[in-house]
Amino acid sequence: MSPPIEVIVTKTERVLPETPTPSERAVPLSLLDATTADFALTQAIWLLERPQDVPPDFDLAHHLRQSLRTTLSAYPQWCGQCKAVSTLAGPTGAEARDFPPHARRFGRIYVHFGTGEDPGVEFVTATSPATLDALYPANRTEVMPAWNRREASLKAFSPPTAIHSTLQPNHPDENGLRKPLLAIQVTQLSCGGFVLAAKSAHPMADIAALVHLMKDWGNVSRALLSGEPIPRLSPVFDPAQVDDCAQGDINDDDYDEELVLASMCLPMSRFDWWAAGPVEGCPWPTSVPGIFRGQDLAPARDSIPMPWKHWDVSAPVSSYIIHLTRSQVDHLFEAAVRNPPGADTRVKVKGASVSKHDAVLAHMWSCVVRARQLSGRHETVYCNLVVGMRPVLGLGDDFIGSPVLMAAIDMYAHQVAAYDGDEFALRDVARRIRSVVRKLNDPSEIGCHLHALVFEKSPQRIWQAFLGRKHILVTSWARAGLYEVDLGLGSAVRYADDVVPDMDGCISIKEAPPAGEGVVDEGKRAWTDYGVDVSVALRAEDMERLLKDALLLPKV
Repeated sequence: MSPPIEVIVTKTERVLPETPTPSERAVPLSLLDATTADFALTQAIWLLERPQDVPPDFDLAHHLRQSLRTTLSAYPQWCGQCKAVSTLAGPTGAEARDFPPHARRFGRIYVHFGTGEDPGVEFVTATSPATLDALYPANRTEVMPAWNRREASLKAFSPPTAIHSTLQPNHPDENGLRKPLLAIQVTQLSCGGFVLAAKSAHPMADIAALVHLMKDWGNVSRALLSGEPIPRLSPVFDPAQVDDCAQGDINDDDYDEELVLASMCLPMSRFDWWAAGPVEGCPWPTSVPGIFRGQDLAPARDSIPMPWKHWDVSAPVSSYIIHLTRSQVDHLFEAAVRNPPGADTRVKVKGASVSKHDAVLAHMWSCVVRARQLSGRHETVYCNLVVGMRPVLGLGDDFIGSPVLMAAIDMYAHQVAAYDGDEFALRDVARRIRSVVRKLNDPSEIGCHLHALVFEKSPQRIWQAFLGRKHILVTSWARAGLYEVDLGLGSAVRYADDVVPDMDGCISIKEAPPAGEGVVDEGKRAWTDYGVDVSVALRAEDMERLLKDALLLPKV
């Protein structure tokens, strides 16, 4: 294993908006935001080349700090505090007295900002003797299509800041500081390049929202450098737009049975954190919140206990990035849309209009099932796919929040793994993925889900995913714009890293860095033009088999 990367923190400070918020505000986060309260942080790391379009005496850290302050004037909520409703009587703070009834229920979260107690955003500056070439060779996708993340982890560049866990109190520390909701670190490398890392509490932002902030920061930075007017930033922070999509009256005292029944038909897992029964092997506390203890709590509707017996959390986990070239992605897509000989192409098949993303996911799922030695099993395996709701709910790309839910795609293990012996099996897996995702594209159906979610005992009670031997949990960063972050410094992004938990079955799919397959017309770029990077964390012995799978990297 490579020696640990040395990072020396030189300064840590809090940054507040250049233009203060005119008045104190308290805004309920959406129902979907609330479900992510226990999720891992939203975080990403960018490796950038040496700045070219700057004067000789340019102070990178000072410039980025100043431009961030200006940018945060359009994102004041990130400088405030998240608070959770922890009583059955509603929020206790006077700032929340005008919340609608649905936002006053236990487990709902709101952000409070524009006060003298705002924690601000933590801004960390650091240096490192590392170089870009050592951290990420420019030819990595060509020479290391399977890249061992444990030997080249970039997590050392993530700010060491403890981000506020939104369900917990946020008391001042010994220095009078509360934990922030967002932290950013700028690390200058010995080669002149630098690393930019950001991490946020998940209810505040999914990756699309975090990248939107980074792009706006880039626009402000570029204007300050050129002496041009600061652009007018217009991110949409209006969580109520999500809740307004709920069917029925979510402010009523009771739910609509018909709407709840409709929500239970959606393809989503329902694992109950509070379910009674054995929890041996569970790595996290699963106790029922104190205010519900002693009550005869019925199991959550249509829920099942966590299947801990399928997830050995003590087993060593390996983490790799698998690079698929554009040609390999095209090959997989062609296999996914190919019809068997003699098939009647006039007959419409559910899920027939598969995407390249479906094909890549189907391929990786197939490889993982084989690596787990489930190929001959007539038992169900699951792919829990994080699906963004912006297009479905009519939210724009500039919508700031975490409007996501998780699809549950289930198939028999032998069907998923059959790609090694049946050239048309990949098509069946890809179509299954597409047919399930399509069921989550109906706004009225999602509205039923939102209605049911309001009347759960807590938005965090149900987990729509699981990990371990029979599950994968897939996050897609495709089209997130990771490589479109431009700070106006003349320093291109060499590599953008997704930071996902090293847990058995965590997978992330994103576009690969723009190198290695020739220049693509910028006006016609697709997210797969430079290939696809797939981050995979698996139990170590399963990873060994995955890397030996002759089908993992298609020969084209």
